[in-house]
Amino acid sequence: MEIYKLDLNGKEIRIKLRWEEHRNLYLPIQRHTSRVIELKSFPYPPMIGDAVITDLPGIEIGVKTADCLPIAILGRSWIGVIHAGWRGLKSGIIEETINKLSAYEDIERLFVFLGPCAKGCCYEVGIEFEELFPKHVKRRDSRLFLDLQEVALDKLKSLDIKAVGSLDTCTICTPTLPSYRRTQTKDRMLTTVRIKQEK
Repeated sequence: MEIYKLDLNGKEIRIKLRWEEHRNLYLPIQRHTSRVIELKSFPYPPMIGDAVITDLPGIEIGVKTADCLPIAILGRSWIGVIHAGWRGLKSGIIEETINKLSAYEDIERLFVFLGPCAKGCCYEVGIEFEELFPKHVKRRDSRLFLDLQEVALDKLKSLDIKAVGSLDTCTICTPTLPSYRRTQTKDRMLTTVRIKQEK
């Protein structure tokens, strides 16, 4: 079931409630790293990484999430997708991806989309997060909360990304979305991006 679709200048962002393999889909082996895969040919073997960029038309690149933040990036010729949990955000997965794309794209012309994730209304974290994300941890009644979208937005702003859109939805308190925090589900949401293939 598809819950969101955005079409922009011949490039598509899709978010689906469940993920499924198909022959034109490339998924990385996600390990909360800062490793970015440049997909320049397809088929291509699955590799460990938490972001993929490509300029191949007709090939979907995607990430699976169930509270982590999915990020889709559209450029003039290149596209990208990022799996960003708190570990990836801390280790620089956004910065690494934008740096890779800067070899092919004018960074100020990129459009970045932030999908549903664990947000500050529900994402309770430990005291160590006050040191990890001092600007973003909010205290409520002696409990600490973190919003992954807010962390990503600050990072994108510091990288001079001008155009950012988001689906401002928390996976933890939205029962129609998979959330590991809420139910420890093995289900995942799939966020994909592709460049349309000319007919």
